[in-house]
Amino acid sequence: MSETWDTYAIALKEAGRTYTEIAFMLRDEIGLIKSVDQLRAVCAPRKKSILTTKDEVVGVIPDRHAPFAHPNHLEFLYDTFNAWKVTRIVCIGDLVDWHAVSRFQTETDAMGTTTEYELAKEDVARVAKMFPVLDYIYGNHCTIIERRAAEVGVPAFALKAYRELMDFPDKWSVADRIIIDNVLYEHGIGCTGVNGAINKSMAAMQSCVIGHSHSFGGCQYRSNSKNLIFGLNSGCGIDIEAYAFRYGKHSKHRETLGCGIVKNSSEAYFVPMRSRYLRSGK
Repeated sequence: MSETWDTYAIALKEAGRTYTEIAFMLRDEIGLIKSVDQLRAVCAPRKKSILTTKDEVVGVIPDRHAPFAHPNHLEFLYDTFNAWKVTRIVCIGDLVDWHAVSRFQTETDAMGTTTEYELAKEDVARVAKMFPVLDYIYGNHCTIIERRAAEVGVPAFALKAYRELMDFPDKWSVADRIIIDNVLYEHGIGCTGVNGAINKSMAAMQSCVIGHSHSFGGCQYRSNSKNLIFGLNSGCGIDIEAYAFRYGKHSKHRETLGCGIVKNSSEAYFVPMRSRYLRSGK
């Protein structure tokens, strides 16, 4: 019993024994107890252990398509992430639009490439000031410059790296995809329609977060006897009145502005941008 006398003493105390009774019951091992204070210390209630790791609360910045972002979307993100006590931030891609150099028809009243680029950089700078540390996921609009250059034979190595081109802060990591707490974050290229996010999750066999499809912000779940996963579409943060989005003016599915919140690998939310953030202000 000498190797477990302290454990035995604690059990006796929890059973309601007095210190005198415990000392008597441990008389064969009493030599191990140097004082009553030692016995009291051994039997004192233990604090519950504090977990050294915990799930991140991830705030997801959806497609903003600068410089065509909604004027109040950044304020909405700041308020929402604070309200949910976000500990990590992921930008799901397409922070910048690149309308002026897209392969699709440019609107006749569109600003020039240089002007659009400078305004987009200003928006990126505002995001960086508000969120100096985040994980950035490349979207399809992030590669427009490379794809357009490739059409005329200019290789990617001859171009500036995207983070340098857009002046991303050093504390912004960049990747095509990341996994945080067993949740996959991708832009969502090829994941379309109202079930795009959950279809991606089932194909990946894990919870997934996407952007890309502006019209279907929301979260769906699937489960079996062992697992619960979700597919979260984080919506978008665009200005639907901007000329860059005239192509969708008559679409039956209008854009859903908002952002995403991920609590853990089986719990996530789409947070819609409420009416107080509309263009008219408060």
